[in-house]
Amino acid sequence: MKTSNKWETQVSKARSIDIRAMCERLGVELVKHADDKEGESWYGTCPICEDLAPGFHVSPQKAGGRGLYYCRQCSSGGDSLSLFMAVRRKSFPETVRELS
Repeated sequence: MKTSNKWETQVSKARSIDIRAMCERLGVELVKHADDKEGESWYGTCPICEDLAPGFHVSPQKAGGRGLYYCRQCSSGGDSLSLFMAVRRKSFPETVRELS
């Protein structure tokens, strides 16, 4: 089934987008956490709940793993794909098609 293989490729490509690159694409400004020497913790304003407190935490991709985000104010979290879906209010298929 070539259609299924094409879809799986599109999903894989969409999921591979770095979380910090996605934040930049969505206009989320991130600041490196002052205590973090390895560059693994970034904070900013949540683009989902738009709470002005910097409770939006991003852990970038490391050693092939997926980068994740979490907001302490609205308890949303996930990877770059779920962030795009939440901010743009799009379905999974729409998001995959747009990002791949």
